[in-house]
Amino acid sequence: MPPKPPPIFEFLLFDGFSNMVLASAMEPLRDVRMNAGQETAGWRVTTLDGAPVRSSSGLQITPDGGFDAGAGNRTLVLVAGYRVREQLSPALLAKLRTATRQAKLVLALDTAAWLLAAAGVLDGHTATIHWQELDAFAEAFPKTEVSTARFVRSGPFMTCGGASTALDLMLNLIQDLYGSAAAFGASTMFVYDPSRQSELNRGAARLEQKGSPKVLKAANLMAETIEAPLNSADLAKRVSLSERTLARAFQRELGMTPGKYYKMLRLQHARYLSEETHLSLEQIALRCGFSSASSLGRSYSGLYGRTIREARTQERPWVASGQNAKGR
Repeated sequence: MPPKPPPIFEFLLFDGFSNMVLASAMEPLRDVRMNAGQETAGWRVTTLDGAPVRSSSGLQITPDGGFDAGAGNRTLVLVAGYRVREQLSPALLAKLRTATRQAKLVLALDTAAWLLAAAGVLDGHTATIHWQELDAFAEAFPKTEVSTARFVRSGPFMTCGGASTALDLMLNLIQDLYGSAAAFGASTMFVYDPSRQSELNRGAARLEQKGSPKVLKAANLMAETIEAPLNSADLAKRVSLSERTLARAFQRELGMTPGKYYKMLRLQHARYLSEETHLSLEQIALRCGFSSASSLGRSYSGLYGRTIREARTQERPWVASGQNAKGR
């Protein structure tokens, strides 16, 4: 009787994916395979048409082959990053609907949950996505319950919002598939400490957990109120500190005032929206808590040294030069 083939994880990559996200999901499997044998786990990398793709940092990946939507007996791992909306097409959505019916399990990393939701397969399910897309995702797909958890399992779908959360997700899956010893081995290989991880999928929660819980709470509040920023008095009150004490804590742990951190967080989100959406500058300003596009523009130029319009037209390393020239 021929040996049973190992479980296959198929990583379907899209232009603009994050190298860190891919590695965070794939490397734990490599550790399991090295310690338990090649028959334990296998994987392959595909793209929709079998052509090379470029990561967000410009690294070109040549896949093992093209994506076969009808293939079964696999765990499908979608890895998307920037410009996920531009990846959408009727043909892709049809392939995803077929593929998700055939797959044992479907993982959507970083912004890939957007692809599944657009295909309609997340209707009635709970999902998460990269924290900068959470609000837009909830608005675009009201039939999907949106969570701020680091990763979510809902039926045959597992979703997460970034590199560290992809590692969380994969270690959890390894424990389910291969046992606690395999998960422990992979976690120690990557010096992973679950006690240091926030429960939230929020960019502002990436502060050191050994720091002040009040600073972490304030930073999370800022991330949750980008569109309608709290004033310094209300922010301090919400974390049960005086304004002066909160300011000292931020200065000690982050080297800046709460107001500066808040503004940088809002401008970071404005930059993301300018690069990833077709929203007008006025709309972006309102979504990031600025009174007008001109107010946003002044703050943006002061932080990044160029206008937000210039940032919108800059070249992306994962886009061919001809496409870059076309802008958005």
